[in-house]
Amino acid sequence: MRCYVGLVSVVLGGASAGCLDGPAEGPAPLARLVAGWDPLACGEPHRIVVELADEAGAMCSASAPCNLGGLTVDVGHFGSYRGRIYAWALDASIRSITPIELTIDQPIVDWYVATPP
Repeated sequence: MRCYVGLVSVVLGGASAGCLDGPAEGPAPLARLVAGWDPLACGEPHRIVVELADEAGAMCSASAPCNLGGLTVDVGHFGSYRGRIYAWALDASIRSITPIELTIDQPIVDWYVATPP
C-alpha cells in the first residue's frame, strides 16, 4: 500500500510541476504601451485588441475585455509602430478596425482611445 501511495504522489506532483510559474522566455520588454478608454462606452460585451508591428515587421499584441477600460502591450524597443485596434467577440467577425501609428519613445507610453471600438 505504501508504494502505491508514493507512486500516486510522484505522478500527481510531476503533473503539477509543469504549471509552476517561471521566468518568461526571451528578453524583457523595453517599453509598454498603456491604452485606455471609457469602459462605460463599450456597449455589448466584447474584447479590444491592439496589434502592433515595428519597422522590421516584428509583431506584438494584447487584448482585454472592453469593460476593463484598458490594456498594456509590451514592446521590444523604442521606435515607430504601425498596426490596428479593433473589437472582437466570440462567434462574430472583427469590427471597428482602425489603423494606428504610434511612436514609442519612453518606457511607458499612455495612449487614450477616444471611442473604444
